[in-house]
Amino acid sequence: MSASSILKRHGYRQLKKIGEGSFGSAILVEAEASGAKQVCKMINVSQASPKEVQDTRKEAQLLAAFKHPFIVDYCANFLDSGYLCILMTFCEGGDLCSQVEIAKKAKRYLQEAQIVRWITQALLALKYIHDKHVLHRDLKTGNFFLSKAGNLKMGDFGIAKVLNSTQAVARTQIGTPYYLSPEVCQDKPYAWASDIWAMGVILYELCALKLPFDGGSNMIVLVQAIVRGTPAPMPEEYSESTRRLCLEMLSKSPGGRPSAGAILSRPDVQRIVQGFFQEAKQKAAQDAAGGEAASQQGTARGEGPLQVGDLMEYYSNTHKTWIPAVIIAVDGARITIDVKPNTWMSPEQQSQSLRWRGQQSRLPAPAAAAPSQADNLSTMQLEAMLEREMGSKAPTASSVPNSSPPTPLPPEPEVRRGKVGIDVPSVDAECDALLEELGLDDPPKAAAVTPVPELSQEEMDILNDSLLNGS
Repeated sequence: MSASSILKRHGYRQLKKIGEGSFGSAILVEAEASGAKQVCKMINVSQASPKEVQDTRKEAQLLAAFKHPFIVDYCANFLDSGYLCILMTFCEGGDLCSQVEIAKKAKRYLQEAQIVRWITQALLALKYIHDKHVLHRDLKTGNFFLSKAGNLKMGDFGIAKVLNSTQAVARTQIGTPYYLSPEVCQDKPYAWASDIWAMGVILYELCALKLPFDGGSNMIVLVQAIVRGTPAPMPEEYSESTRRLCLEMLSKSPGGRPSAGAILSRPDVQRIVQGFFQEAKQKAAQDAAGGEAASQQGTARGEGPLQVGDLMEYYSNTHKTWIPAVIIAVDGARITIDVKPNTWMSPEQQSQSLRWRGQQSRLPAPAAAAPSQADNLSTMQLEAMLEREMGSKAPTASSVPNSSPPTPLPPEPEVRRGKVGIDVPSVDAECDALLEELGLDDPPKAAAVTPVPELSQEEMDILNDSLLNGS
């Protein structure tokens, strides 16, 4: 029986095949009842033993048990005609691997602030599964997906190993070779630290746009490089803290690598985590109020100076949409909003990116406003540039069915030549790369965030109920 017939029997219409590997096929489908788009992972288990079938169903069981804003949402699973079908939500933004390829072809580094945001989301998901005694064992850029809003989602738990206790280890050498840890290459026991090593490889790849260890088609050379080699220095365009974190995660000794929880407890990372919580809390509050109070205030406050507590909307160039925001600090003509808590917005930036909540027009531009500095290259700009340079052959996230059309590329920013021979965009006027995201510049006093060890269960529930839905 064909895949299309199997899917139709269970209420799904096949749209297109979006991936294929040793596991089987990944197919984009549409639920006939709701019209929702989902990804069906079809695993051929017709020749498998009962034990192997049970093992392959482990992914479905794991996904069903996980509820986390940065893990792909499980929908359903069924076994039919020798195929195990696992259905999960469709991430319209593609995967991190495609983001690296887009940046490489466009000869542009990815923004550091965006990379650190993705890595933080990945570590939150990793801590969550590690706390449940689960090893992923196949972490790579191709297994991290992006939602329409640009949030990262961990997926593909097909070879994950459920451990009986935190002291348990696994010996099975499963995973993509380029992301294997030294202990796996040497057939030594490994545990949580192997997933951290893979995260270090991912961080290096996002920054350098290449893998830290590469043996070409020679597996022996690759293993020797992983076990004994030293990767080339990361581009100097990235901060010392990011480069240092990458080196820590790529420590040859498993004991030298920090755990996901240890990294997340660092004050700079906690600021980002709290930013996620504030985004989710704001969305939850807006949903609860139904937007009525926000609309009334937006209508009443059509003009006049901005004040702390004003309800606004901020236009995100990354997400290409308006998101709720609240003014949390005012310094003369400059303001700070909760979704960018460590950034002072000038009047020019306010006129380009802010509007009263409930109104459609942006704030008026200040008199004699100077032309704004060109934005740093965002993901969507990379996609548009690639489409312009490569035409319809470019594999961009915007080519996914029913995704938004590509946004016209703004004037190309000034660039400078990096040491690795890649044109690097100038500092982003809107985000100031990692300084703004991590609060390493002068943070506004009213926006200071007190670091906490981790999100409480109540806060995680808010994340799950708001950020998870539609983000």
